[in-house]
Amino acid sequence: MRFRVATLGTVGVMLAATVLVPASPAAAAPTFRVPFPCNQTWSGQTRTNHSPQYAIDFNRANDQGDPVKASAPGTVDVVANLGDTSYGRYVRINHGNGYTTYYAHLSGFNTSVGASVGYGKTIGYVGTSGGSTGPHLHYEQRHNGSAVKARFNGNLALYFGTKNYTRTVGC
Repeated sequence: MRFRVATLGTVGVMLAATVLVPASPAAAAPTFRVPFPCNQTWSGQTRTNHSPQYAIDFNRANDQGDPVKASAPGTVDVVANLGDTSYGRYVRINHGNGYTTYYAHLSGFNTSVGASVGYGKTIGYVGTSGGSTGPHLHYEQRHNGSAVKARFNGNLALYFGTKNYTRTVGC
């Protein structure tokens, strides 16, 4: 009988610990900002047949060569040129806790692997490299390697369609 009581008591303590100890919270995402200079307005397009689906293509008139800014602080972990395929010239920033951002089809770079970047640091320039059909910025937010719906200043981007975005926070 003692053995059975001890076992039930152990199970009770474990159950109480499970119920009373809250699960650790998920790591919070960075507060991403629009990846362009302050007070500029860009048209962001999302579509179901995009690859990956949650990427945003940003455009504005005469945008070839316009600066692309880091949308959140982090460390640059990829600066690559895939030539005439896929992303072409692109930069990836690691923001920690599994969050990364991709900036693709660039015409040139203004950063290097290992660079620590903050909000608004110019990392490259809008272009039409890779599998692009015209100048624009292909932008992605990822968590643990999977593309996620982008947020700017905590607000979900428009899915699916076209919306104008202006960077006004932190200006």
